[in-house]
Amino acid sequence: MDSKPILNLHGFTIIELITGLAIIGLVSILVASVYIAHFRLFSNQNTAIDVASQNKLALDEIVNQIRQSQSVVTTCADCAGDTTSATVLVLQLWPQDASDEPLDNGNYDYIVYKRDATDNTKLVRKIVADASSSRTSGPKIIATTISDLQFTYDNANPTQAGEVTTSVTTTATSQGKTQTTTQKAKAVLRNK
Repeated sequence: MDSKPILNLHGFTIIELITGLAIIGLVSILVASVYIAHFRLFSNQNTAIDVASQNKLALDEIVNQIRQSQSVVTTCADCAGDTTSATVLVLQLWPQDASDEPLDNGNYDYIVYKRDATDNTKLVRKIVADASSSRTSGPKIIATTISDLQFTYDNANPTQAGEVTTSVTTTATSQGKTQTTTQKAKAVLRNK
């Protein structure tokens, strides 16, 4: 007698297939929502870090130059009309030799800090160097996402100031959330 095993060939019912697909769909939705939430959090944190970094870099740059400056001046011959005010700072520095040492030769370099006239979210440093200086003349963007820049002086006449307080505010928006950082720093001029 031949005995062959009987195979039980049962398939899935339509209810089992729909239930399985519903479970897979639900798990996919949960995973996608967690991914999207983490992406938004990462994007917001990245924007906050960028805003704080831009702020810190701008403030450190300005404070370091104030500490090296001889004085605050109203303007300079080649400053293209930039004058010291609550939003513009014109610094007078000794020129530098090839090894970046100050030259006391009666001539001066000038550095202007202001927001860019064409895009006021950029902080511009413009160097007006004396011919004897190793500094390179020209503008340079030192920070972006600037929303406010303020200078206050310890004297009503900025040219008589010995101390300058700088306030920098940076702002950026990511994923509909605005990140803002404001920092202040005081700096005493070199010989004051």
